Amino acid sequence: MLTSQGRSLLLRAGRCSIDFWLRAARLSESGLGSDARAAYETHGTSLVRYLARRTAKTRLLLELAEWLPGDGRPGSPDRALAAFGVFCAAAAASFGRGYRQPSFDATGTELDEVDPETGAHITARLDGRGPGSRIRLSVTAELDGIGRFEGREEIVGTTVGVHGLGMPAPSIFTFRTTAPLAPWEARAIGTITAELAPRLAGTRVRGHGTLDLSDDRGTRGSAELARDATVVARVGGPQGIVVERSLLG
Repeated sequence: MLTSQGRSLLLRAGRCSIDFWLRAARLSESGLGSDARAAYETHGTSLVRYLARRTAKTRLLLELAEWLPGDGRPGSPDRALAAFGVFCAAAAASFGRGYRQPSFDATGTELDEVDPETGAHITARLDGRGPGSRIRLSVTAELDGIGRFEGREEIVGTTVGVHGLGMPAPSIFTFRTTAPLAPWEARAIGTITAELAPRLAGTRVRGHGTLDLSDDRGTRGSAELARDATVVARVGGPQGIVVERSLLG
């Protein structure tokens, strides 16, 4: 049961839920999420800039070069779809301690960012606002020699429960390879919920949810993001492949 102090924190968070949601975690060289990245994602940033920097995990897509070679070597669309699913889950959430509060942006704001690890060009945009606290956002990422990623999400409101303050965002992600990779297109659809969890040591941000995966070769699968920052991608049914990855190390 939440203490009175915890309830007070959640109520304050509810009044500025989008601000709190923007606390982030930073990719480290050895892992995919840690408190060290929070400064990169949130310090001096806005909502749109945060979205761009949250997406700056495109090194997860580099392995597509192995699974989708364009030189006639055998590939593995199943493993490519799993890698895509892991990236989508990672790009849709942050994990770490709550830090500075990024500012709001006006509708139509569009910002560019370069992934410091891969050089991928990322563009994020605030597309519009709806009733209540709904916000529509979009992002693209161009990774030379790999392909183009596109994402759209809509933050539909807030929920308060035993796990903290949640902000579900129904999302659609797509990807298309570019030369020299073999032609390939993939899609992920689902809802990722960003969550603010009060702790004695400080507020933590995290995410959870499930994405349905598919590609243009008829491959199907899913990617599940857990609150402990673990992503499990399952592709190809009971006899298919399972890829599990921690975003914390």
